[in-house]
Parts: sequence; C-alpha cells; structure tokens
Amino acid sequence: MRRRGLVASVLFLAAAGAAAQPEEPFRPKGAYDNSIYRFHPDLDARFNAVRYGRWRALQIAWTSGIDPRLDREFSAYLLALLADPPRLSPEADRVAPALAREAVPVFRALRWGQTLEQQFLDILASADSSPSLSRERAERALRLYRRERYALSEPAEPASPSELLDLAPVSARILISGTRLFAVAAADFATSDFAQQRWKVKTTIEDFDRSYSAERGPRESWYEISAPAAVSAYPVMTRALDCVARFRAEVFEALIPGGATREARQRRDERLRAVARRYGLPVEGIGGQ
Repeated sequence: MRRRGLVASVLFLAAAGAAAQPEEPFRPKGAYDNSIYRFHPDLDARFNAVRYGRWRALQIAWTSGIDPRLDREFSAYLLALLADPPRLSPEADRVAPALAREAVPVFRALRWGQTLEQQFLDILASADSSPSLSRERAERALRLYRRERYALSEPAEPASPSELLDLAPVSARILISGTRLFAVAAADFATSDFAQQRWKVKTTIEDFDRSYSAERGPRESWYEISAPAAVSAYPVMTRALDCVARFRAEVFEALIPGGATREARQRRDERLRAVARRYGLPVEGIGGQ
C-alpha cells in the first residue's frame, strides 16, 4: 500500500511540474532542421544575437518601460551582443521571465512566431532544397503553425504609427536592422542554389555588420519591403512572418510607459490585451497579478 501511495505521489508531482512548464514550440521533424546552424554558423550567431536582444528588450519594457536612459543602456547591450554573437539560441523564458509568467498568450505567440521563421529559413537553407520541395515544406510548416492556439490572425485594421523611433531611436534602429536580416537572408536562399548560398550570405553578413545602426523605418523589417524575391516565391509564409513582426512592434508600443505603479501596470495590461485581441489571441493570462 505504501509503495502504491508513494508511486502515485511521485506521478502527481511529475504531472504538476510538467504542467507548470512554459509551452515549448517543437518544430516538425525534417531533414532540413538546423540547416542554418550547420551550414551558415556566422549567420546563425547573428540571428541569435537579434533573438536575445528582442527578448531582453521585452523584459526591460515590461518592468521599466522605454525612455532615453534605457535606450542608451539597452543599445550598449545590443552592440556587445553583436560584437560577440552567441552560438546558441536563447531560452526565451529565461531571458524574458516576466513576460513568460505574466503575459502568457503574448509570450507564446512570439515564441511560436520565432519558431516558424526559424523553420522557414532552415527549409530554404537545406542542402536538398529545390523550389518545389521548399514550397511543399513551407506550406506544411505553415499549416501546422496555424493549428496552434497562439498562431496570429491578420488584424482587420492597420495599427497607428509607432512612437518607438522617437522614444528609443538607437535600440529601435538596431532591432529593425536585426529583424530585416532574417528577411534579407530568406531572399538570399530563395534566389540561389545551395552552392551559391554561402557567398550571398557572406555578403549579407558583411552588409549587416557595417550598417545595423543605420537609419531605417519600421517597414524595412518586413519581408514585403526588404525581401520581394522571397515574397514572390513564398507569399503566404512571408505574409504570416510580417504579421509576427507587426505584432512584435505593437507589443513594444503597448509596453512603452512601463509598469512602475499599480495604475501604470493596469494601463499597460489593458493596452496589451487590446493588441492580443487585434491578432485573435486569448487575453486570459495577461496581467492582473
């Protein structure tokens, strides 16, 4: 009896612990998985720096908002990341724990969007890629993404202009350039075969390293603007990824004032719920703690 009771207790605690873990996006298995990491490690490292920067920015904005002082501090953090980019992708719930804990639908939507873009780029960079095979794989990845509870829907109305470039000009420019890097790399892969990709990617990395602090508008981070070749070949996928980029920008916009006081936190949470509703996400689990 005691043995059965002990086993039951262990199983209950294990189940409870599993339920408490953040929902982890698992990519569908394929021969193309981790192609960027295997064949283009320098590009992958820069992707990782951008991912770290995005999650860190969300963590800071959630707790402190965005102002000129934080812009200077965060831009210094970004520049240090880009000077020595990490070789492994960040664990988002460790880099942005407040968002993961207190804005669950927003956090998971951003995680799933990041996973979709990672999978798309791996598909394009695969050693066995071809236009027809890559389209088939991309369509499958997008179908699976859309089954998820936290997949984004395109809003009916466009968002109002962002204040990010005014409030955090240095950080915003670097983050826009970083997001644009994903789109430009996708265009490189979509317009060349496996043998040519290495040289195109090398040129793209050199251009990024020279110009990531350059003046850029938010629209330049979209595939629609910066990767027309990828849009032409993969219109549905790139539209979904541009939707993720716009959602991320609107989340930052909602977090600009921060949550230093109880009233500020209430207003922040309501703004974030409004963004979630625009993109078809549930609002349970956003704020209120």
